Amino acid sequence: MKESSSLSAFFNQPVSAIFRANIATCSMDTPVNQAAQKMSRSNASAILVKNDSRQIAGIVTDADLRTKVLAENLTSDTPVSEIMSSPVITISSDSLIFEAFLTMIGKDKRHLAVCGESGAVSGILTEKDLIAAQTKDSYLLLKTITAAKTMDELKNFHARMCRMLLDPIDNGIKPEVITRLITTFSDAILKKIMAFTLEEVGPAPCRFVFLTMGSEGREEQTLVSDQDNAIVYADPASDTESAAAAAYFSRLADRVCDRLDMAGYRFCEGNNMAKNPKWCQPLSVWKKYFHTWIRKAKPEDLLYSSIFFDFKGTYGDLTLSSQLKDHLFESIRGWSGFLRNMTENALYFRPPIGLFGKLKKATDGRHKNAFDIKYAMLPITDVTRVYALKNNLYQTNTLKRLFRLYTRHAITAKEYHNLVQCYDFLMKLRFRRQITNIMDEGTPPDNFINPDNLSSLDRHMLKEIFKTIENFQQKLNMEFTGVV
Repeated sequence: MKESSSLSAFFNQPVSAIFRANIATCSMDTPVNQAAQKMSRSNASAILVKNDSRQIAGIVTDADLRTKVLAENLTSDTPVSEIMSSPVITISSDSLIFEAFLTMIGKDKRHLAVCGESGAVSGILTEKDLIAAQTKDSYLLLKTITAAKTMDELKNFHARMCRMLLDPIDNGIKPEVITRLITTFSDAILKKIMAFTLEEVGPAPCRFVFLTMGSEGREEQTLVSDQDNAIVYADPASDTESAAAAAYFSRLADRVCDRLDMAGYRFCEGNNMAKNPKWCQPLSVWKKYFHTWIRKAKPEDLLYSSIFFDFKGTYGDLTLSSQLKDHLFESIRGWSGFLRNMTENALYFRPPIGLFGKLKKATDGRHKNAFDIKYAMLPITDVTRVYALKNNLYQTNTLKRLFRLYTRHAITAKEYHNLVQCYDFLMKLRFRRQITNIMDEGTPPDNFINPDNLSSLDRHMLKEIFKTIENFQQKLNMEFTGVV
C-alpha cells in the first residue's frame, strides 16, 4: 500500500481485518511461568485470564511479566491473578481501527480484547498490530508527544498535525473522525505541556482543573485552532492561602498558554485564556460568574455563556469541572428566562442566504465574494446548545447533543437526521477549504468560502442546508419566545 494512503487505510479498516484470532487463555491460579510458556507457544504478547465461570477476568502482558514479576522478584509459581490487569479493555470487531487507536491512547493500553457479534472475546489487538496496519504516521506522532523531553520537540506541532491530516481529509474521511483525532492530539499536547510546567513551578497548592472551551471544549476543532481555556481551583481556606494560590496559578497559566502558543495553538484574540487573571479563579468565583451571566444576560454575558458553557475538564481534578457543570444546570433551572435570552442570541446569526435563495457574500475587504462558513455553522451549534441546556444534557459535542435530544424526543427523527447531514456537509466544506489553503495557496488555513468556486451541486446543497437551519431556528424561536 502506498505511503500516501496509509492514513486512509488506518481510518477505514475494521478491527476484524488485523487482530489476532488465535488467543491464549489460562485460569486464575495458573503460575506465571506456565502462562509465559503458553504465550511463547502461541507467539502472543498477552494472555487472557478466565475465572471459575470461564469468563474473561483479566489480562497479563509481556510487560507485566517484566515489570511485575522479574522487577519485583516474584517467584515463578506466583498465580497470574496477582499480576493481571482488570477489567480487560474491549472493543468490537466491527469498530474502525481509528476507534481502537483512540482507545489505546486514551486508556494507555497496548492490548485490547476484541469482541465478536455475540459479545464474546475472539482475539487480541496489539500496539504492534496498529503500527503494522499503516498507522505509523499518526501513531508515531502521538508517541512523539508522549516521549518528548523538552518543549523544543513540540514546537509548531500543530502545523505537523495539519500536514498529517491532509491526506485523510482529501480522501473524504468523515469530519467527526477528523475532529476526534484533532482533539486527541490537542489533549495529548496539553497534558505534556502541563507535565513540563508543573515540574518547573512545583506541585499545586490545592486541587485544580484546566478547562478547554469553545470548539475544543466541544471536541470540534478544525485545522484553524486558537486557545480557549481557563483554570478552576479549589477555594483556599484563608486570605494567605488565597494570595499564594492566585500567584501560583497565575505563573502556571502564563507558562502553559505561552507553550501552547509555541506548539502552534495561537493566543485567543478575545483573551479568553487562563493567562487572563479573570479566567484563572477559584471555584466559588466561577460559580458567581455563571450565576451573573445567567441572571443578568447582557450581550457580553451571553457571549461569555456561548464560549464558557461548552467546557470540559482536560487536565487535573475533574471533580471540580463536574461541580461547575452541576452548578450551571442548577442555576438555569432556577432562572428559565435565561433560555429565552440565549434563544434571542442564537437567532442573531443567520445563514448567509437572501430572500430569493441567493448566497450572501462579502462585498469588500480581504475576503470579498466569500462567506465565513464558521459563522454559517454557528446557528446549528447555538440552537443545539439551547436545547441541550433545557434538557440537562451534560454533553458538549454538537453531534452527541443532537443524538441525545433525539433519543429524548426533544427533536424529531427527521430533524435529527437533517441537522446531522447539514453539520457534516458544512464541516466537509470547511475542511476542504482549509486543505486548499495549505496545499494549493500556501496560506494559513481559514474559513472563507467563495461560492463561485464550488460546483453547482454544492451550491444547491448549501442553499437547501441554510433553509433547513432557518426552519430549525424558527422552531426554536416559537418554542422559547413564542414568536413565529
